[in-house]
Amino acid sequence: MLNPRPMTDSITSGREAAAGHAPVAAAAAPAEPEAKPGGNAAIIRRLARGYVYRQWPTLAVAIFCMVLTAAMTAALSWLLDPAIKEIFLEKRRDMLVLIPLAVLGVIVLRAITTFVQQALVDTVGERAVADIQRDMFANLVHRDLASLNAVHSGQFVSNFIYDTTLMRDAIVRGIAGIGLETLSLIALAGVMVYQDWRLALISVVVLPGVGWVTQKIGNALRRASSRGMAETAELSTVLSEALDGKRIVKAYGLEAHVSRRADARIGMRLKYLLRVVRTRAAAVPASDLFAGSVIAATIYYAGYQAMHGEIGINHFASFLAAMLLALQPVRNLTQLWATASSGISAADRIFALIDEAPKIGDRQGARPLQLAAHGGAVRFRDVGFSYRQDTSAPALEDVTLTIPAGKKVALVGPSGAGKSTVFNLLLRFYECDRGTIDIDGQDIADVTLASLRAQIALVTQEPILFDESVADNIALGRPGASRAEIEAAARAAAAHDFIAQLPDGYDTRVGEGGLRLSGGQRQRVAIARAMLRNAPILLLDEATSALDSESERQVQDALSTLMAGRTTIVIAHRLSTVLDADRIYVMDRGRVAEHGSHSELMAVGGLYARLYQHNLNDGETPG
Repeated sequence: MLNPRPMTDSITSGREAAAGHAPVAAAAAPAEPEAKPGGNAAIIRRLARGYVYRQWPTLAVAIFCMVLTAAMTAALSWLLDPAIKEIFLEKRRDMLVLIPLAVLGVIVLRAITTFVQQALVDTVGERAVADIQRDMFANLVHRDLASLNAVHSGQFVSNFIYDTTLMRDAIVRGIAGIGLETLSLIALAGVMVYQDWRLALISVVVLPGVGWVTQKIGNALRRASSRGMAETAELSTVLSEALDGKRIVKAYGLEAHVSRRADARIGMRLKYLLRVVRTRAAAVPASDLFAGSVIAATIYYAGYQAMHGEIGINHFASFLAAMLLALQPVRNLTQLWATASSGISAADRIFALIDEAPKIGDRQGARPLQLAAHGGAVRFRDVGFSYRQDTSAPALEDVTLTIPAGKKVALVGPSGAGKSTVFNLLLRFYECDRGTIDIDGQDIADVTLASLRAQIALVTQEPILFDESVADNIALGRPGASRAEIEAAARAAAAHDFIAQLPDGYDTRVGEGGLRLSGGQRQRVAIARAMLRNAPILLLDEATSALDSESERQVQDALSTLMAGRTTIVIAHRLSTVLDADRIYVMDRGRVAEHGSHSELMAVGGLYARLYQHNLNDGETPG
């Protein structure tokens, strides 16, 4: 499932969007990060301290194996000295067996330690990424709707999957580079100095050049990688939209259109990824050019010494072997900065996501919402709210609603009138700009979010189900409920009979978004979830709109039982479903235009009367 949005979606945001009140999703690619002084070091420190060092026992064993691996690598080059001297020059028969056995033993031990350290380093990398993904997801689900709606879900998917992959590679290669490659270079350098310190000095000359090339390549790679990941996020957005909107794509014949969008993003992504490939490919040849120059200079100088009897063939062979073995660590370290640059860039984006604090949360000194027995009175006092601060048409303006405890109140009006915004503010999906909302006299801004939402049950027009079993979806209304309680809620929602006929009954998975169930079945499962919650405040947003007449009658009976003694707020377009409401608020353009009972509003002959007549003309039968 590509789109995580349903987890925190606002109430019927599609209807508000049609009216021009919904937040505008910004699908633009994130800006390319600018290099900040000390920024890379700060990111590396945070990554190491927060996610790598916590695995220090595994890391310690891996480093120990790296030390052994580096020592065995150096031992291989050193063994060429006694092998040539004792076997080829002095012709000692006893060494003909001992030295090859020593070489074999070193190779076997090196193979074992290489395997162990690589497996352990990969384990550290995978566990670090898993911890990072947990932190990212925890932040994601706790973010407020405004910030979630500001970025397309495809970009979250890109951060969650692709950026963390780059970070894993940087962690694994970074540990190996700092550990194994550096230790190998130190050990091999020791052999080189031992054999001939003057030849070893020649090798040191190349290091500044290699460092300069590595830095240039790393900077270029980071820029290209950042742009490539931005295009990856855009491609994820296109893919997510194509799959989420598959019915519209098919119905309107938009296959060619979405294919063109995808082709454009794939082309842009390919452009930058090829730049990454070319830049990364340049790292090894660049280091090899310097290394080749050093090897040539070494052979020349060693040959000059040999002609004057200042160096033996055994010493030179051991030195040359150590130098050639050192080429691989140098290559790996050259590539390390390229890989690390991509990983640092990805970490920068990920930490920015993790660090973004939700704008809506518990205020200082927030206390749990305490409802009196048979409580649940809701009051909006001069509430004003705009989804976007730069809009000239607020979603709500000076709205005052009084909903007594245990009463049924209906919100009616044209699309975009602000009815769904009332639900969004009552649940504190958003904070009102002006005015106050209180429950039993307690300002909801001063109570904890968990206690507020625990007192409210919600059924939306389009039910949201997760790809879990039917029982699991119902149990979300009250985690920890028994199977008997789940089945009782399903019976009350007229859902038990169809659930019993599913292949695995209550254990049947409902599929992505509940697509294995019909619309009416999904709605009844959602109603069962609200019934199981058994909250004193009930929000119904066209809860029976997707049901056939028989199921609607059953569910309406169940809802009547559920609403008894509870504060119920109903959003209704089919006015026949709210004729029995204790009070009806008619909303228009974010304001309360009228309020009263059905008979009172019909007598006025205003907007409500016109809406009711329109319903009758559409063939709706009065209740």
